[in-house]
Amino acid sequence: MTVEVRLVNDICAMGWVDRLNIAVWRSNGVAEAHTYYREMKAGISRFGWGIGHLAVIEPGTPLPPPEIRKLIVRVFNEYPGAVSAVSVACEGQGFFASAVRSVATGLMMLASTPVTFRLSGSVVDSAAFLSKHMTAGPAPLDAALVVSAVQELRHRMRVNVARSA
Repeated sequence: MTVEVRLVNDICAMGWVDRLNIAVWRSNGVAEAHTYYREMKAGISRFGWGIGHLAVIEPGTPLPPPEIRKLIVRVFNEYPGAVSAVSVACEGQGFFASAVRSVATGLMMLASTPVTFRLSGSVVDSAAFLSKHMTAGPAPLDAALVVSAVQELRHRMRVNVARSA
């Protein structure tokens, strides 16, 4: 199985691996946050309950403003319990990583129902966590496939940026 790519631009690359929505963020964009919201709703419609989300926050990505934060948490509040697990992988360090962890924790606290959640310093760790906590699939989520999907999304972002330069 490969990643179903849904969005690629210089702000975000997004796609699905089975029941897992993956978004690689390099900046903020309201249009991209709306795409995330629509994709999560589409995933709930397509798979029912038991979907997951992996947000990969690239080093130096600005923190999302309140408008985007509201869009991110909106799907959790509109469909309580539909999302089985969420992980945020922040591969940056220092103040940046601390700020991302703080925002991500705050967002998950705004969800109307608890969601199994993990902050991580690597995509590999997030993939392992999600492979243990994703529910309702025919087989456990393959962590190696998740890591490959993130690599593919990052590659597509690099190609997109090179084309637009």
